[in-house]
Amino acid sequence: MKYLLRLVLACAALSMVSSCVESLNDSPYKLTCSIDKTLAPDSVSLFLLEDDYNRVYKVATVAVDSATGAYLFDGQIEKPSVAFLKFSNDSTPFYFVLEQGETQINITPRSVTVSGGDLNHEYFGFLKQRKALLAARRAVLDRYRSTVTSDSLISMSIEHKFLAQDSILADSLERITLAAINRGSISSRIILERYVNELRPEYLKKVTNSR
Repeated sequence: MKYLLRLVLACAALSMVSSCVESLNDSPYKLTCSIDKTLAPDSVSLFLLEDDYNRVYKVATVAVDSATGAYLFDGQIEKPSVAFLKFSNDSTPFYFVLEQGETQINITPRSVTVSGGDLNHEYFGFLKQRKALLAARRAVLDRYRSTVTSDSLISMSIEHKFLAQDSILADSLERITLAAINRGSISSRIILERYVNELRPEYLKKVTNSR
């Protein structure tokens, strides 16, 4: 009986030590989401994606803080994780990386800015590049349409010029997407999930990072 009691106490002590080690691995995070009053939802929910997206769970749903006008989340995480916000008035998820430390997300009708750790800087830097290249492609298409409208006898050389410009921009877009995916970071997982289907077969063959 005494041996059994010692064994039980030893196991309990080991369990306590183990739980202490796990808690020491966790680090605090604070996420502040500020949304323009014209867009502000009634509440914001924070979700985490784990185990290669096989597990999704809601962390919390918060209402606007009456003192600051922002939505505040805080807690503990063991490591940076893919996360997304869902707003009560919009079903579209807003992806980012939940990192240790403080992260600030500012959303206005015209822009989204995220300040915090390097992983979010990496992810939103890619989105900024992607947006610029898509805008450039639209501008080329608009100029082409304008030229066709004004001159029904557009020369083959001019048409080839527009096609070449669009091809260069399309290639650049796929190159930055491939590079971002193959970087292998947490932010790469979001880019892989959202944009890998935009890659042509010749680029898909070069994808080395997978979930």
